[in-house]
Amino acid sequence: MPHNLVTTGWIPVRYQDQTSGEIAPWQITEHLDTNPITAITASRADFTAALFQFLIGLLQTAYTPADPEEWFERLQAPPTPDELRAAFARYADAFNLDGDGPRFMQDQDDLAGQKPLPITALLIETAGSETHFVKDLPRQGMSPASAAMALYTLQTNAPSGGVGHRTSLRGGGPLTTLVVATPEDPNKTSTLWQTLWLNVLDQESLEFDAIDPDPARVFPWLSPTRTSEKGGKQTTPEDVHPLQMFWGMPRRIRLDFDHGTAGHCAVTNKQAPQLVSHYRTRNYGTNYTGAWQHTLTPYTQNGQDLIAMHPRGSINYRHWLSLMQDSQDNKIRRFRAAVVKRFNAGDYLLKTEGWRYRLWACGYDMDNMKPRCWFESTLPLFSFESAARREAIETAAEKMVTAANLFVINLRNAVKDAWFSRDDPRHKSAKAETLQDAFWQETEAAFYTQLTSMSHADDIEAARFEGFHAWHRFLNNYTQAAFDHWVDYNQLSEQSHPRRIAEARRNLRRFNYSKKIKHALDIPDQKQAA
Repeated sequence: MPHNLVTTGWIPVRYQDQTSGEIAPWQITEHLDTNPITAITASRADFTAALFQFLIGLLQTAYTPADPEEWFERLQAPPTPDELRAAFARYADAFNLDGDGPRFMQDQDDLAGQKPLPITALLIETAGSETHFVKDLPRQGMSPASAAMALYTLQTNAPSGGVGHRTSLRGGGPLTTLVVATPEDPNKTSTLWQTLWLNVLDQESLEFDAIDPDPARVFPWLSPTRTSEKGGKQTTPEDVHPLQMFWGMPRRIRLDFDHGTAGHCAVTNKQAPQLVSHYRTRNYGTNYTGAWQHTLTPYTQNGQDLIAMHPRGSINYRHWLSLMQDSQDNKIRRFRAAVVKRFNAGDYLLKTEGWRYRLWACGYDMDNMKPRCWFESTLPLFSFESAARREAIETAAEKMVTAANLFVINLRNAVKDAWFSRDDPRHKSAKAETLQDAFWQETEAAFYTQLTSMSHADDIEAARFEGFHAWHRFLNNYTQAAFDHWVDYNQLSEQSHPRRIAEARRNLRRFNYSKKIKHALDIPDQKQAA
């Protein structure tokens, strides 16, 4: 019998009582009143994020609510496992991982003429390595569950992989943003159902009909691959069903189930009765182009091109505004993810007392074919009773981030001035990236403290005035302390220059009180005020 990813248990989860297990997708609402599922516990961070997207995509495909009222009802009163099993059963034939018929996210061609590759080459950090002369990949096998996770993770995040090896529907290493909720009561916990459902849109919020009578338009592996060699097809949302955003298949891949033996999974180290040890691949798979707009991803637009956002370094509060609202800067327009837009417009969430909402942002920072790092972060979301209050908080955040950018650039330059003379080539070449990363990380809590205080204030204008002054004092004190740390007065070497250091610190403090900084934070200049 084929391994079916809808009917059988394979998704690793944790329950409220801290026990663990493996479930089928339809079991996500089991034991909600007694011992609910609270988390997905895959062995890799990218697998965990992929499984959330898999389940959200399955719900969006098979269980889209008609309108916001129905969505809110299901948030409050979730469906039973039997109801979900019946909804998912309509598409179960599309989720066989092996067997003679169509296989989940795999090419219909068996690709028998292609060289077999180690299954570990499916992992993002090694994807394509066998075609780039890296010969020391581990030869261990994966359990079918781990192979399914690796396959979905690769197809969802696929980086550039050489000639004809297509990137994912959102490009290589897209940024994914999910709305999550945390109870204010420490004795309570959020459930997996709640997290998933907060990221499923109702039919009225979608810009297309979520129901399609032809599953092959949603699941590309149910039809021969739309190949993209010279003269081949491009694939736009008009060519297939827009829900293919969750099931994109840019890579032509075929898992080998014919030669597997029992053993320990290379990912989980758990014993499996059958391992998948190899797969085959061919280039020129589906080439996704056009105005794809995934509901879980923010986008930018420059001219006619709509481009998914991608992590570029750590995700922190300097990105907060671009992930929370639509905006325009010079020629570039930014669009928040559809699930964030729905959250901001969802007055019904204001009725749900006792919960704090956050945005979970995650993704790979890719350097063409290779991942530099997996980044993820949670950022606060605020519910506002009026558009005017929302605008006041968001413009305050914009001013605070603008000021922080000025402070960190000044800090970096001052430290470089202390380290090297201006005619030293090292002054220009020193990037001071560690210093900047530390700045954004170590000032983040204070940023959100000020923003939260403003959002709860009765007099928003007075709160903004006080918050801007407090933010200025904090950054002034932080940058002076950070300068001392990075220059380190206590370990002056023979090459150090005390006078240069003192001058650099004096210039740092002088800029902290400059008109440019004060203008960014709407702080009146005392000389002008006098």
